[in-house]
Amino acid sequence: MTRKVAGEASLEELAELDELLLQYPELQYTYTIVADIREVKETGGFSAAEEQQLLKDGLANIERLMAIADERPVKRLFPWKMSAGIAACIAVLVAVYGIWKMPRQGSYGNEIVTKNGSKTAVVLPDGTNVVLNACSRLKYDVNKFLNGNREVVLTGEAYFDVKHDPQHPFIIQTDHASIKVLGTVFNVKAYAEDATVETSLLSGKVEVSFREGAAGKVNKVVVLEPEQKLILDKQHMNAAAQSSRNDTIRTFAITPLKVNNQGDSSKQQETAWMNDRFEFDNVTLEQLSHDLERWYNVTIRFKNDKYKYEVFTGAFRKQRIEQVLQALQLMSADMHYEVNSKENVIYIW
Repeated sequence: MTRKVAGEASLEELAELDELLLQYPELQYTYTIVADIREVKETGGFSAAEEQQLLKDGLANIERLMAIADERPVKRLFPWKMSAGIAACIAVLVAVYGIWKMPRQGSYGNEIVTKNGSKTAVVLPDGTNVVLNACSRLKYDVNKFLNGNREVVLTGEAYFDVKHDPQHPFIIQTDHASIKVLGTVFNVKAYAEDATVETSLLSGKVEVSFREGAAGKVNKVVVLEPEQKLILDKQHMNAAAQSSRNDTIRTFAITPLKVNNQGDSSKQQETAWMNDRFEFDNVTLEQLSHDLERWYNVTIRFKNDKYKYEVFTGAFRKQRIEQVLQALQLMSADMHYEVNSKENVIYIW
């Protein structure tokens, strides 16, 4: 972690760290602390004597905490937990000391990552609240945030409650669009494997810009009003970008937000995942399969492509994947499926 923050990690080390953070998302909190602490040192930094004193004070504090723990046998942790806790304290202290000693080698990026079948919430340095859906990644730069440059990069899906700051717009970058806000609540769905990029506005106002027209030369800007959703068709965007003609290829659509099937107008279908509800309306099974893979941490493979294009509407809440498949089978006259638990793969034919 410290090598990445200092810009000294090799490509192999960066890949290994990404894999660990995906496998153990709880480590993201540790990484965030390590990355944030690097910003404590101002330009000019501490002198060698100050660094030695900080290290000495830190070690003394750990010894004091260990002495206090030894005086409380009734509430003492199990030995392995105590040693693990002390080791963590020492590791963080050593990491901080190491970071202070490292030369600055350019900027770095904090990353929040969620794996399949999980969600996570985070508060950004400006006070903006973000909830990441399964299989999503959010990148940002702490130092830029602290200087008023509020910009993040999103892959996947996230719910944003942006801290109001008219002087410093909040910007979300995705592969196909840039979203600019001053303070609002909205949802962005931008998975690489999905056919569309969706921005759903619950309150406030957002400005979405993207490329369209022949060779993607036109910078299109769309302003969304509350309870509107912008859908970008990535296939049509790519076709327009590769075309040399000036004829118009429709790359986007604006639709009203869909109310969930409970009739609660304050809970849009687009953010049902926040409450562990899985809702879909008039989507193909191929589109649905991507959500199911992320939601249930499985792989879905089609033995017969014709089922990819069957259209479904429904809603589930915390049902097992087998129950979801049974319901889909009831809606499709001749669809069959097989769950391979050993390989964690579902076959559909």
